[in-house]
Amino acid sequence: MADRLCLPLAAWPEGDRKGWLAALAPDRSRRFGLGPQVPSMPPATQRKTQGGYARWLGFLASSGRLDPAAAPATRVTEEAVAAWTDDMRGRGNADHTLVGRLGELRRAMAVLAPGQCFRWLARPGGVPIRARLAMRRRALTVHHPSAMFAWGLALVERAKGLGGDQQRRVMLRDGVLIMLLAARAPRLRSLASLRLGVNVLRDPEGWRIDFDEGDMKTGRSLEYGLPDALKAALDRYVEVERAEMLGGRVEDALWINWDGRPLRTRGIDKRIRWWSEKRFGKGASFGPHRFRYGIATGAPIADPEAPAIGAAVLGITAGTAKEAYDRGSRAAAAKRFHAGLAEERKQTAALARNIFARRRREPREDGERTDPGE
Repeated sequence: MADRLCLPLAAWPEGDRKGWLAALAPDRSRRFGLGPQVPSMPPATQRKTQGGYARWLGFLASSGRLDPAAAPATRVTEEAVAAWTDDMRGRGNADHTLVGRLGELRRAMAVLAPGQCFRWLARPGGVPIRARLAMRRRALTVHHPSAMFAWGLALVERAKGLGGDQQRRVMLRDGVLIMLLAARAPRLRSLASLRLGVNVLRDPEGWRIDFDEGDMKTGRSLEYGLPDALKAALDRYVEVERAEMLGGRVEDALWINWDGRPLRTRGIDKRIRWWSEKRFGKGASFGPHRFRYGIATGAPIADPEAPAIGAAVLGITAGTAKEAYDRGSRAAAAKRFHAGLAEERKQTAALARNIFARRRREPREDGERTDPGE
């Protein structure tokens, strides 16, 4: 069902597919105002917008609303969009997901129907969509990055002692994957795009990762080094396990599957979900994206005075981190509140002890003093 609700580009109506490809193809005439102005999008945004529109077409097809011969803009009616949002709600999508999908549809219309106004998708009835929704966040179990890093490191160390070659190779690789996610939490597509000598580089200081604009959803480059323990684990993986899985073949993809082929997004996601279910139990598994919540949440708890650290690590703005990922503001506030309670209790207890001791030294009504040893 999920696949049928997301039509791949090849299955789009011919007019939609040709219009999308033509609008996003390089065209010198647009630079001089000789053609319709189509907004430029970073590659990651383009992929996300295409995916959102694919879901819109999938909904129209599954609900009998898709007329392949109709122009894309004529299908985007208030009635159809309301039915789509109801359908998404029925499938358990959170309010933030609804807002994202409508934003993707609006961006797709800017490509497929430039010059037409679809502002109402963001402001139905003139009211911002966010004001119409409760914008409740889905309940998530967010694990601290340090615990996740230790988990990955434990897998690496455990793998080194295994006798079975294939099991050792896969476990050690997955441990390194988990360590990198815990330390930096790149998005899944960026994680799968890592290539030795291209954006995974070795210098005298150790390994560093250098994403260019095309690798990032934000359209901004991001470069960072790695913790020492992760550098050592990555050294081992590249020199031993990865080389063994390749068996002499030449391949620059960092993540290699047991059969010597690159491990891509679906394979990485599957491995993280499998390991997290083994680690945290059935029904508690999660994918690579959950690590981003861990970093954004852990920062304000660890250092409430500098919550933007998490955003800097993730390569996003502080506003995006707080809006989309941070589950720690309440926890940080609660932590400070509990610390305040503990301090107040400590001071109150000391005061109570002093008062009690003073009273024990005061004369009783019968003229005798209280024996402190009683």
